[in-house]
Amino acid sequence: MKTKIDPQLLIAIGVLIASFSALFVYMRQAQIMNDQTEILLQQSKANAWPHIDISVNTSTQNDSIVSFQILVINKGTGPAIVNNVRLSIDGIPARSWEDFFDKAKKPDSIETSWSASSISNSVLSANETILIFSPQNQELRTWIFDNSSKIKLEICYRSVFDDYWMVEREGFSGMEQSSARSLHECSLSEDELFVN
Repeated sequence: MKTKIDPQLLIAIGVLIASFSALFVYMRQAQIMNDQTEILLQQSKANAWPHIDISVNTSTQNDSIVSFQILVINKGTGPAIVNNVRLSIDGIPARSWEDFFDKAKKPDSIETSWSASSISNSVLSANETILIFSPQNQELRTWIFDNSSKIKLEICYRSVFDDYWMVEREGFSGMEQSSARSLHECSLSEDELFVN
């Protein structure tokens, strides 16, 4: 004896299969859209990626240093938002250039004349260069250069997407390179910040 299949059951099974198929297609489309959104976000980040480099320019003439400049350059494609800066000599943080000279035990016989720009809590646009320190007299240039291996500069900065980096350079005789690493946030201690 043949059993008769209820047509409504067939319709219900067909609707169920169609519903699961639609759900699968929807989930796949949602995954593709998420992937595309992530790709677009990464492209946007790449177009607004800051990259700070700490550089030094020196020039000599007849064995004397006629120019010594510490520069901060944004070599990236987007703005670099500087959160905080730490400058130290022999591992001892300084709050200002005057404090730096005190902690470095600069002889009183050397006149302190310099030009400087502050980068703390500033924004460096793409390809912007800021001269942050340049001694103006020969004795101070020579003294800074002679002590340049003891100097360390650290800059914590972020992108407009709140990605954080720390760039640091230890030594400023001209041969050293700055290095950067990614961070979750800027965590330099408040009492160690260079605020000049």
